[in-house]
Amino acid sequence: MEIRSLEVVPVAHREPPLRNSWGAHSELAARTLVRVETADGLVGVGETYGDDQVITALEGATDLVEGMNAYERTPLRLRLQDEMAYGAIETALLDVVGKATGQPVHALLGGKVRDEVEFSAYLFYKYADSDPETAAICPREVLSPDAMVEQARQFVDKHGFEVLKLKGGVLDPDTELRTLERLAEEFGRRCPLRIDPNGAWSVETATRIAKRLRKMDVTVEFLEDPVPSMHAHARLKRNVDYPIATNMFVTEFDDIATAVELNSIDVILSDHHYWGGPSGNMDLDHTVRTFDLGVGMHSNSHLGVSMATMSHVAAAMPTLRYACDTHYPWISDDVIEGSPIEISDGFVDVPDEPGLGVDLDDERVEEMHETWKESETLGYSSVGSMAAEYADAMADRGDWLPNKPRW
Repeated sequence: MEIRSLEVVPVAHREPPLRNSWGAHSELAARTLVRVETADGLVGVGETYGDDQVITALEGATDLVEGMNAYERTPLRLRLQDEMAYGAIETALLDVVGKATGQPVHALLGGKVRDEVEFSAYLFYKYADSDPETAAICPREVLSPDAMVEQARQFVDKHGFEVLKLKGGVLDPDTELRTLERLAEEFGRRCPLRIDPNGAWSVETATRIAKRLRKMDVTVEFLEDPVPSMHAHARLKRNVDYPIATNMFVTEFDDIATAVELNSIDVILSDHHYWGGPSGNMDLDHTVRTFDLGVGMHSNSHLGVSMATMSHVAAAMPTLRYACDTHYPWISDDVIEGSPIEISDGFVDVPDEPGLGVDLDDERVEEMHETWKESETLGYSSVGSMAAEYADAMADRGDWLPNKPRW
């Protein structure tokens, strides 16, 4: 099946001013769509991050993709030597192969091992939305434990989530600890909770917080990236008995050997955007099982194409044992036809339609592409580029630096 054309389309979508340890999201975020078209006129789509480095890499892959056989993807991966660019293109190639063969993407990955995929409520401290009428959920400011409980209630009532993840590293650790306690009070002491400070705590602070959590009647699944390096995680694991998860310090296969040797992590959070696409995530699933590690799924400010891809990949990963993260409920714009992908009782039904099971709304894509061309957007694809983007966005605050650990 010959690929006739590759199209790279940057878009910008509305995003709430969510807080994290680097600062605050801008209210316009960038994503990049990939379209491949076969000589027979079939179209496959993919989605990835939106920074200039990713766009340049994807546009530079045009000569490699155009004219290739959509089934012969390994040579492309080897020639690109760029897992993120490859991941977006592979997603589009799998989508078009699925459409050509009448098979869903999860079947092309070896077959689904679950019919529905569980997601967690991704809770953020945040500023108030500048246009609350168009917010998808929770437009108000959330900068206290009680306000976070109100936000979580909206997520649970609307989507039925049973697992709650708190983005930490924003308020002081004791206030965030109180937030976890209030969530347990509101949603039950057995409600699975997670906290992700994005490396903002020192080993000493993380140790203190973990020991206090052990004395509280709360259920914590894992601590995600509480401290700012792989070696710091190894030190922390000698002090605490909670599982330690990461998506910051183990982001490619070369990192796994070091993590295992140091005994620094227990759970790797996969991501089809930068682990070599959907097939790379299947390789990761096999690898973590070999080392008896856990695997979950990381999220970013993604649109419906990525949400659909996450569902197919998660459905096909046998070792996946945690509810996946997703920003999707926060997003009020989308590029796919029809209504947003439904999250009900905290789960997404895995589609069995050919390919990804979603199609682009061309009119919306064009509108969001024009917004991208005309606006300043926040785009990043790595921890380093994220810190740089946030530093630029927070430049008017002379006292602010993205320094870790903060506490």
